[in-house]
Amino acid sequence: MSFLILLVALPACQNKENIIYEEDFNYPDGELPVLWWSEGCEASILDGHLFVNADTQMPKVSTVWLNMELRGNVEITFDAHIISSQDTANNINAFFMYSDPNGSLISSTSERREGTYSSYHSLNGYIFTNVRNGEEKVRFRFRDNPGFHLLDEKFMKLESSDIQHIKIVKSEARIQYWANDQKIFDFEEDEFNPIHRSGYFGFRTWHTSLWWDNFKVVDLN
Repeated sequence: MSFLILLVALPACQNKENIIYEEDFNYPDGELPVLWWSEGCEASILDGHLFVNADTQMPKVSTVWLNMELRGNVEITFDAHIISSQDTANNINAFFMYSDPNGSLISSTSERREGTYSSYHSLNGYIFTNVRNGEEKVRFRFRDNPGFHLLDEKFMKLESSDIQHIKIVKSEARIQYWANDQKIFDFEEDEFNPIHRSGYFGFRTWHTSLWWDNFKVVDLN
């Protein structure tokens, strides 16, 4: 009987996720936890979430980086909730596989102190844009830097907009982006720049107050 139980249990062990980083931001209100830093509007912990107010506080933009270099094939998931956006931007962006061709991304953070969008376009990496702008449908864009090259664009209505659950999957040149279990992009990327095989992840927003939570990185190598 015990031998049969072992045979049944083996597949479950083999399918276990290889989680390399997980963060629920469950800390007292205040400073960011270790491994995170922000550019533009300052990020903080609020009510157990990673919080940014780029709706009313200047410069109305923010990037929040995880100080961990990701390599190869990974899956990233997180939740995002928009609190307010006075000009209806409702912006939930992400930087993926980002690096500085001239050195360390964290060493050059002072050059991006204000979080100006254009300051990221000369770096290496992918940008996922997720913005509503007062419309019923969300506008999604997928870009490749350096060069701010547009790879794909979609306008889609999400089943739910209260909390967006985002998933990004990289498998070699194939990159997928999901929002609330809807596949937005499924793209083989090698058109403008060499495939970005390593780099950092960053949350990004514009003219929006929001929080992120339940962040997880799974190694798919």
